[in-house]
Amino acid sequence: MGGTCYLQFGDCTEVLPKRKEIKEIADWTVDAVITDPPYGISKESFVDRSKFKSPAMRRDKPVTLDFGDWDKMERKEFIDFTRKWMYACADALKDGGAFISFFHNADISLLAWIGEECGIRLRNIFTWRKTNPCPSVHRVNYLSACEQIFIGSKGDAQWTFNFTTQNEMHNFFETQNKSIYGVTSHPTEKPVSLISHFIKIHTNRGDTVLDPFMGSGTTGVACIETDRRFIGIEKDEHWFDVAMHRIKDRKDAGVQQDLFGEGAV
Repeated sequence: MGGTCYLQFGDCTEVLPKRKEIKEIADWTVDAVITDPPYGISKESFVDRSKFKSPAMRRDKPVTLDFGDWDKMERKEFIDFTRKWMYACADALKDGGAFISFFHNADISLLAWIGEECGIRLRNIFTWRKTNPCPSVHRVNYLSACEQIFIGSKGDAQWTFNFTTQNEMHNFFETQNKSIYGVTSHPTEKPVSLISHFIKIHTNRGDTVLDPFMGSGTTGVACIETDRRFIGIEKDEHWFDVAMHRIKDRKDAGVQQDLFGEGAV
Protein backbone atom coordinates (compact mmCIF):
# COMPACT_ATOMS: atom_id res chain seq x y z
CA MET A 1 0.00 0.00 0.00
CA GLY A 2 1.20 3.49 -0.74
CA GLY A 3 2.67 5.65 -3.45
CA THR A 4 5.32 8.33 -3.06
CA CYS A 5 4.04 11.68 -1.77
CA TYR A 6 5.63 15.01 -2.63
CA LEU A 7 4.64 17.85 -0.31
CA GLN A 8 5.34 21.52 -0.93
CA PHE A 9 4.75 24.44 1.42
CA GLY A 10 3.64 27.51 -0.50
CA ASP A 11 0.99 29.16 -2.66
CA CYS A 12 0.05 26.91 -5.59
CA THR A 13 -0.25 29.89 -7.93
CA GLU A 14 3.43 30.60 -7.27
CA VAL A 15 4.69 27.03 -6.81
CA LEU A 16 3.24 25.36 -9.91
CA PRO A 17 4.83 27.68 -12.51
CA LYS A 18 8.26 27.02 -10.94
CA ARG A 19 8.21 23.38 -12.03
CA LYS A 20 9.31 24.49 -15.52
CA GLU A 21 12.44 26.05 -14.06
CA ILE A 22 13.72 22.80 -12.52
CA LYS A 23 15.45 20.40 -14.89
CA GLU A 24 14.39 17.20 -13.12
CA ILE A 25 10.65 17.96 -13.29
CA ALA A 26 10.36 20.44 -16.15
CA ASP A 27 8.41 18.01 -18.33
CA TRP A 28 6.16 16.31 -15.79
CA THR A 29 2.38 16.40 -16.02
CA VAL A 30 -0.15 15.03 -13.57
CA ASP A 31 -2.86 12.50 -14.39
CA ALA A 32 -5.57 14.17 -12.30
CA VAL A 33 -6.24 17.22 -10.17
CA ILE A 34 -8.49 16.58 -7.16
CA THR A 35 -8.91 19.53 -4.84
CA ASP A 36 -11.04 21.56 -2.45
CA PRO A 37 -10.18 25.24 -2.99
CA PRO A 38 -11.37 28.31 -1.06
CA TYR A 39 -15.06 29.07 -1.67
CA GLY A 40 -14.90 32.71 -0.58
CA ILE A 41 -17.93 32.28 1.72
CA SER A 42 -16.51 32.61 5.25
CA LYS A 43 -18.29 34.88 7.69
CA GLU A 44 -18.00 35.53 11.39
CA SER A 45 -20.95 33.45 12.51
CA PHE A 46 -21.62 30.11 14.17
CA VAL A 47 -24.41 27.77 15.24
CA ASP A 48 -24.47 26.81 18.93
CA ARG A 49 -25.57 23.18 19.12
CA SER A 50 -24.67 22.56 22.77
CA LYS A 51 -28.25 23.00 23.97
CA PHE A 52 -30.02 20.92 21.31
CA LYS A 53 -32.44 18.44 22.86
CA SER A 54 -31.64 15.63 20.45
CA PRO A 55 -28.38 13.79 21.35
CA ALA A 56 -27.87 13.07 17.64
CA MET A 57 -27.88 16.80 16.85
CA ARG A 58 -26.06 18.06 19.96
CA ARG A 59 -22.39 19.03 19.72
CA ASP A 60 -20.02 20.31 22.43
CA LYS A 61 -18.45 22.83 20.08
CA PRO A 62 -20.34 25.38 17.95
CA VAL A 63 -20.46 24.90 14.18
CA THR A 64 -18.48 27.80 12.77
CA LEU A 65 -19.07 29.49 9.44
CA ASP A 66 -15.67 31.21 9.62
CA PHE A 67 -13.30 28.75 7.94
CA GLY A 68 -10.20 30.94 8.17
CA ASP A 69 -8.49 33.95 6.61
CA TRP A 70 -7.63 31.85 3.54
CA ASP A 71 -11.34 31.84 2.63
CA LYS A 72 -11.93 35.59 3.01
CA MET A 73 -11.73 37.54 -0.25
CA GLU A 74 -13.58 40.34 -1.95
CA ARG A 75 -15.60 39.16 -4.94
CA LYS A 76 -13.27 40.38 -7.69
CA GLU A 77 -10.24 39.09 -5.79
CA PHE A 78 -11.92 35.70 -5.41
CA ILE A 79 -12.71 35.41 -9.13
CA ASP A 80 -9.18 36.49 -10.11
CA PHE A 81 -7.70 34.00 -7.64
CA THR A 82 -9.89 31.17 -8.94
CA ARG A 83 -8.84 31.92 -12.51
CA LYS A 84 -5.17 32.00 -11.52
CA TRP A 85 -5.10 28.63 -9.75
CA MET A 86 -7.22 26.93 -12.43
CA TYR A 87 -4.85 28.06 -15.17
CA ALA A 88 -1.87 26.82 -13.13
CA CYS A 89 -3.51 23.42 -12.66
CA ALA A 90 -4.54 23.16 -16.30
CA ASP A 91 -0.94 23.79 -17.33
CA ALA A 92 0.27 20.95 -15.09
CA LEU A 93 -2.49 18.51 -16.11
CA LYS A 94 -1.94 16.08 -18.99
CA ASP A 95 -4.27 16.05 -22.00
CA GLY A 96 -7.25 13.93 -21.04
CA GLY A 97 -6.45 14.27 -17.34
CA ALA A 98 -9.37 14.64 -14.94
CA PHE A 99 -10.01 17.92 -13.13
CA ILE A 100 -12.19 17.45 -10.03
CA SER A 101 -13.00 20.29 -7.67
CA PHE A 102 -15.36 20.81 -4.77
CA PHE A 103 -16.92 24.27 -4.93
CA HIS A 104 -19.64 26.45 -3.49
CA ASN A 105 -22.99 25.45 -5.00
CA ALA A 106 -23.88 29.01 -6.01
CA ASP A 107 -20.58 29.45 -7.87
CA ILE A 108 -20.10 26.06 -9.55
CA SER A 109 -20.69 27.63 -12.97
CA LEU A 110 -17.64 29.85 -12.40
CA LEU A 111 -15.42 26.78 -12.81
CA ALA A 112 -17.12 25.93 -16.10
CA TRP A 113 -16.62 29.46 -17.45
CA ILE A 114 -12.96 29.62 -16.48
CA GLY A 115 -12.50 26.02 -17.64
CA GLU A 116 -13.55 27.03 -21.15
CA GLU A 117 -10.74 29.60 -21.13
CA CYS A 118 -7.98 27.24 -19.97
CA GLY A 119 -9.00 24.09 -21.85
CA ILE A 120 -10.88 22.21 -19.13
CA ARG A 121 -14.10 20.67 -20.39
CA LEU A 122 -17.08 20.16 -18.08
CA ARG A 123 -18.03 16.48 -17.96
CA ASN A 124 -20.49 16.32 -15.07
CA ILE A 125 -21.74 17.98 -11.92
CA PHE A 126 -21.39 15.43 -9.15
CA THR A 127 -23.42 15.58 -5.92
CA TRP A 128 -22.08 14.67 -2.50
CA ARG A 129 -25.03 13.97 -0.22
CA LYS A 130 -24.35 14.22 3.51
CA THR A 131 -26.56 11.79 5.41
CA ASN A 132 -26.41 13.77 8.68
CA PRO A 133 -26.41 17.47 7.70
CA CYS A 134 -26.32 20.28 10.20
CA PRO A 135 -29.90 20.89 11.44
CA SER A 136 -31.81 24.03 10.53
CA VAL A 137 -32.05 26.03 13.76
CA HIS A 138 -34.60 28.57 12.49
CA ARG A 139 -36.44 26.09 10.22
CA VAL A 140 -36.91 28.58 7.39
CA ASN A 141 -35.06 26.70 4.64
CA TYR A 142 -34.02 23.23 3.47
CA LEU A 143 -31.14 21.53 5.26
CA SER A 144 -27.82 21.97 3.46
CA ALA A 145 -27.34 18.26 2.77
CA CYS A 146 -25.73 18.37 -0.69
CA GLU A 147 -22.48 19.75 -2.05
CA GLN A 148 -21.72 20.02 -5.76
CA ILE A 149 -18.46 18.89 -7.32
CA PHE A 150 -17.15 19.93 -10.73
CA ILE A 151 -15.95 17.01 -12.87
CA GLY A 152 -14.00 17.90 -16.00
CA SER A 153 -11.09 16.89 -18.20
CA LYS A 154 -8.40 18.72 -20.12
CA GLY A 155 -8.60 19.00 -23.89
CA ASP A 156 -10.26 16.57 -26.26
CA ALA A 157 -8.14 13.50 -25.51
CA GLN A 158 -9.87 10.43 -24.11
CA TRP A 159 -9.94 10.57 -20.34
CA THR A 160 -9.46 7.75 -17.84
CA PHE A 161 -12.86 6.51 -16.73
CA ASN A 162 -12.85 3.13 -15.01
CA PHE A 163 -16.53 2.26 -15.26
CA THR A 164 -17.57 -0.44 -12.79
CA THR A 165 -21.31 -1.26 -12.66
CA GLN A 166 -24.40 0.71 -13.60
CA ASN A 167 -25.49 0.90 -9.95
CA GLU A 168 -22.11 2.19 -8.79
CA MET A 169 -21.67 4.88 -11.42
CA HIS A 170 -24.40 7.31 -10.41
CA ASN A 171 -23.25 10.94 -10.23
CA PHE A 172 -23.74 11.16 -6.48
CA PHE A 173 -22.07 9.80 -3.36
CA GLU A 174 -23.56 9.43 0.11
CA THR A 175 -21.61 9.60 3.34
CA GLN A 176 -21.80 11.21 6.75
CA ASN A 177 -20.45 14.70 7.29
CA LYS A 178 -17.26 15.72 9.05
CA SER A 179 -18.67 15.40 12.56
CA ILE A 180 -18.55 11.61 12.06
CA TYR A 181 -15.60 10.86 9.76
CA GLY A 182 -13.27 13.76 10.63
CA VAL A 183 -9.79 12.89 11.89
CA THR A 184 -8.42 16.46 12.10
CA SER A 185 -9.77 19.81 13.23
CA HIS A 186 -9.66 21.25 9.70
CA PRO A 187 -13.06 22.95 9.17
CA THR A 188 -13.54 21.66 5.62
CA GLU A 189 -11.97 18.20 5.80
CA LYS A 190 -13.44 15.87 3.16
CA PRO A 191 -14.07 12.11 3.50
CA VAL A 192 -11.28 9.78 2.35
CA SER A 193 -13.93 7.42 0.95
CA LEU A 194 -15.21 10.04 -1.50
CA ILE A 195 -11.74 11.08 -2.65
CA SER A 196 -10.78 7.41 -3.11
CA HIS A 197 -13.94 6.93 -5.19
CA PHE A 198 -12.79 9.61 -7.64
CA ILE A 199 -9.20 8.36 -7.70
CA LYS A 200 -10.22 4.80 -8.60
CA ILE A 201 -12.50 5.97 -11.42
CA HIS A 202 -10.30 8.67 -12.97
CA THR A 203 -6.76 7.32 -12.50
CA ASN A 204 -4.87 4.03 -12.60
CA ARG A 205 -2.34 2.52 -10.20
CA GLY A 206 0.93 4.43 -10.29
CA ASP A 207 -0.66 7.61 -11.68
CA THR A 208 0.02 11.01 -10.12
CA VAL A 209 -2.67 13.12 -8.44
CA LEU A 210 -2.21 16.81 -7.67
CA ASP A 211 -4.00 18.66 -4.87
CA PRO A 212 -2.99 22.35 -4.92
CA PHE A 213 -4.99 23.02 -1.73
CA MET A 214 -3.84 20.07 0.35
CA GLY A 215 -5.36 21.22 3.66
CA SER A 216 -5.16 18.40 6.19
CA GLY A 217 -3.89 15.91 3.59
CA THR A 218 -6.98 13.81 2.83
CA THR A 219 -6.17 13.45 -0.88
CA GLY A 220 -2.69 12.27 0.01
CA VAL A 221 -4.07 9.61 2.34
CA ALA A 222 -6.47 8.43 -0.37
CA CYS A 223 -3.58 8.22 -2.87
CA ILE A 224 -1.55 6.09 -0.48
CA GLU A 225 -4.48 3.73 0.06
CA THR A 226 -5.06 3.37 -3.70
CA ASP A 227 -1.39 3.13 -4.73
CA ARG A 228 -1.12 6.46 -6.54
CA ARG A 229 1.60 9.08 -6.35
CA PHE A 230 0.62 12.38 -4.74
CA ILE A 231 1.71 15.99 -5.08
CA GLY A 232 0.26 18.24 -2.38
CA ILE A 233 0.69 22.00 -2.02
CA GLU A 234 -0.46 23.99 1.02
CA LYS A 235 0.30 27.59 2.02
CA ASP A 236 -0.97 27.50 5.61
CA GLU A 237 1.96 26.43 7.79
CA HIS A 238 -0.20 24.78 10.44
CA TRP A 239 -2.20 22.67 8.00
CA PHE A 240 0.90 21.79 6.01
CA ASP A 241 2.41 20.40 9.20
CA VAL A 242 -0.81 18.48 10.01
CA ALA A 243 -0.93 16.99 6.51
CA MET A 244 2.75 16.08 6.54
CA HIS A 245 2.46 14.16 9.81
CA ARG A 246 -0.83 12.56 8.82
CA ILE A 247 0.64 11.31 5.54
CA LYS A 248 3.94 10.21 7.10
CA ASP A 249 1.99 8.14 9.60
CA ARG A 250 0.58 6.03 6.79
CA LYS A 251 2.44 2.75 6.34
CA ASP A 252 5.01 2.50 3.54
CA ALA A 253 4.51 6.08 2.35
CA GLY A 254 7.67 7.70 1.01
CA VAL A 255 7.45 11.45 1.59
CA GLN A 256 9.53 14.21 0.05
CA GLN A 257 9.29 17.83 1.08
CA ASP A 258 10.17 20.98 -0.85
CA LEU A 259 10.00 19.29 -4.24
CA PHE A 260 10.07 22.64 -6.02
CA GLY A 261 12.79 24.31 -3.98
CA GLU A 262 16.11 23.77 -2.29
CA GLY A 263 16.37 21.12 0.39
CA ALA A 264 14.50 18.25 -1.26
CA VAL A 265 14.91 15.05 0.73
